[in-house]
This record gives sequence, structure tokens and C-alpha cells, in this order.
Amino acid sequence: MPLAAPHRFDAPPLPRAMPADPMRRIVLSNLSRAFASSDELPPVRPSRDGVTTITPDPDPIDSALDAPIDTPPVTDAVGASDDTLRIALDDLSLRDAVGIAIARHPDIGRANAEVAQSTSEVEVAKAAWYPKIDYGVRPGYGGSFGSNGNRTGTRASIGVSQLLYDFGRTSSRISAADSTLSQRRFQLADTIETVAYQTASTFIELAASQDVIAAAQRQVAALTETRAKILDRVRAGLSVSSDRNLVELAILHAQAEVLKAHTRFDVAAAKLTELIGARPRRVAGLGGTVGFVGGLGSIGGNVEHTPSVLAAEAAVDAADARVRLAEAERFPSIGIGASRAISSGRPNASNDTWIGLAVSGNYSLGGLAKHQIAAAEAELRANRESLENQRLVTRSALKAAQIEVSGAAARRASYEKVIALSRASRDLYWQEYILNKRTLTDVVNPERDIFESEVEWINALADGSIARVKAYVAVGKFVELLREHEGSRHE
Repeated sequence: MPLAAPHRFDAPPLPRAMPADPMRRIVLSNLSRAFASSDELPPVRPSRDGVTTITPDPDPIDSALDAPIDTPPVTDAVGASDDTLRIALDDLSLRDAVGIAIARHPDIGRANAEVAQSTSEVEVAKAAWYPKIDYGVRPGYGGSFGSNGNRTGTRASIGVSQLLYDFGRTSSRISAADSTLSQRRFQLADTIETVAYQTASTFIELAASQDVIAAAQRQVAALTETRAKILDRVRAGLSVSSDRNLVELAILHAQAEVLKAHTRFDVAAAKLTELIGARPRRVAGLGGTVGFVGGLGSIGGNVEHTPSVLAAEAAVDAADARVRLAEAERFPSIGIGASRAISSGRPNASNDTWIGLAVSGNYSLGGLAKHQIAAAEAELRANRESLENQRLVTRSALKAAQIEVSGAAARRASYEKVIALSRASRDLYWQEYILNKRTLTDVVNPERDIFESEVEWINALADGSIARVKAYVAVGKFVELLREHEGSRHE
């Protein structure tokens, strides 16, 4: 059945209430540029076959670090774009989940709006160098010089002025606005990294919970097989009937572990649903996800180019510009201007024309300029300390993440040995049980040991991958690396 033509829009939020339909797909146009923010728009109705179209804004990293990029117009024909990408919700990859979350997260929309606001503030500051026209019209009633009595009339004036020099006041305002714009752009990039980390960590937890469910089900299957053997031995008189109760109890414990694993899956799935706007029944496997994260590249250790550090540096530059602005407020502004004022009725002294030089300024007897400079200098010192603190926080986060990666790898290797030994012991204990050298408890306990070790091995695998993502985010490289390594595309 042909697809209905989707509405044209720019990355609006997906509908929050969506049924878990494994056949439904989310369509992303230009997913390689889907890591972008957007303004809040009304939700788009899905087309008849359950396909939702999302058209992302320009790349947020490029928008944050370079000049703004214009988004090309979106055609209404579904088949008209070769870049349209279909992503199945089931077996969803980490990269696709992060792309969807970035395209719809409200905090990114807020940061993007702040960038737009700062861009306008730069233009406001630059407007001081352009000529300014003043005009006014005052209809009313009254008298004037040379008139006989009061009468109604209208007075009008128009003038033009041009700033020539203000001792650095306007240039300092422009510098402060430019630095604030850079700060907002880096904060946008940092917000994108934060959202990407939240989505990736939730996704990895969901993938890990899938493997825990599988491990719990394997434990139930193994104990069920053991129960069948025990029942045969009880019927043959080789085992006591209490052994049957013991294995039944072990199966009930294992089934409870399955329920616990499903609860863990549901919690992670609910968190991911809030981030991407839809609930997948299954995501890509943990092993493939860990391999993908590990293949993104080296973590590196340079924190100076992290978005949060760059934003703090831009805040220092803005504060320094405001110090220069406060110092320039002590001096007057010099400009030229021309004006013309006229009144209706008889000519009078209110009609005049003026062209000349204008010098304007003010002086406060309360030491206003001195206090403004002191306040600006204090702000500059505070921002410098904030920059050093941000460097310290970033270095600490990076070191902690690297230690977590190493620790998770050591745990994983240790539990691999435990699993192998437990499996060997289980088989050996069964043979000894047949020879009446072991109790059934010795046979059942290794199954639980295997399950618990597998869960810890899965947790170590997930923790190592999450820590690696955390390290990428600490240096501000996670989203950039995701863009360079495109995931699987589903047509």
C-alpha cells in the first residue's frame, strides 16, 4: 500500500503514547545529521502504515562550532529522498537510539533557542554602529512664543545621528555578546553529549537485561532437565522422594529470577521509551553493542577541547569584555547628528534645524563607574575559577571512567573463570551424585552459581561499555564518533 505523504516539519517530539508494535518503524531523514536540536512544534500524525517521518535540523556540532547551516527544504513525497532512512524499533541499534533521542529531547531544544537568542544579541550590539533615526509627533493644545493665546496644534521632529567613537564601549558590548554566543554554542554541544550519554547508558542497560533474561531462562531449563532425571530415579527407587521437592524448590527460585530479570528489562525499556518516544520489544544484543562502542576509537586525554571547558573559557572572555565595558562607561560618546522640528500654525521658536557634533556622557557622584568596574572584575575572577573547576571536574570524570573500564574488564575475566569452573563442577557433581557420593544440593547449587556468575559477567560487560561511553563524553567526542561510525541501516 503506498505511503501517505507525511507532513513537513523539523524534528518535533514524537507522540508519547505509542503501542508496542514490532512492525512499526521510525523514519529518519539524513540520520548522519540527525544529532540536532529543534524548536517545539505540534506532534506529527503518523501515516497509515504506522511510519513516522522526522526531518532533523543541521548537525548540532557543526552549528555549535561553525557558522549556522541552513536546513534544505523537505519534500512531501516519501520516495523522493534517497537519504530517507528506515529504522526498525525492534533490534534497534545504539546509534539509532541516540539519534532519535537527540532529535526530540526538549533540553536540546532549549539550548538551541538560547543560541538563537545570543545570535540576536550580537546583532543588537552591532547595531550601535549604524545610523539611528529619531522621530516624534505630538498633537495637543497650548501656546507658543509669538502666538496670541492657546490653540490646538501639532509638533513634529525628526533627526538622524551616527556614533563616531565611544572609547571602546560598543566594541566591548560586541565582544561580550560574541563570547556569550560561543558559550551558548558550546553549552549546546555539551547538552547533546549529556543526552547521548543518558540514552546510551539506558540502551546498554536494556541490552544487558535481555541477556540476564536469557541466562535466567537457561537456569530454569537446566533445572527442569535435572528434575526429569530425578523423577526417573525416584520412580526407579534410586533417589529419595525428597530430592524431587528439592529440585522443585530450585526451579521456583529460578522462575523468580526470570521475573526479576523481566522487571529489570521493563524498567530500562520505560526509561528508553521516555527518551526516544517509542518502546522496542527488543534491541541489538549486548555483545554487538559493546563491540560497537569499543570500535569507536581511542578515548584520548585532552580535556581542553571538551565542550564544557570551552564554554567556561568563553564565559571568561565574556566577563573580560564586560570589564572593558565598565571601564569605558567613564568616558563620553562622540557622534554627529542632524534634526528638524516643526509646529503647525504660525511660525514660532519651536521650528528649528540643527546639524552638528554631539558629545554625551554622565558622571555619578556615588562612584557608580568605580563600583561597576569592581563588580565586573569580581565576575571575571569567579569565571576564571569556574574554568579551573570545570577542568578539574572533567579530568576527574575521565580518570574515573578509565579506571571503571579497566576494573570492568578484570571482573569480566574473573567471572569467565568462575563460570567455566562451575560448569565443570556441575557435571562432576552429577556423576558423583549417581554414585551416591554427593547430595542433590551439591548438584543444584552449581546451577545457581552459574546463573549468578553469568549475571555478574553481563553486568561487568555493560559497566565497561557504559564507562567507555562516559569517557568519550568526558572529552566531548561521543557524538562526533557516532556520526563517523554509522550503524546498521534498515530500508
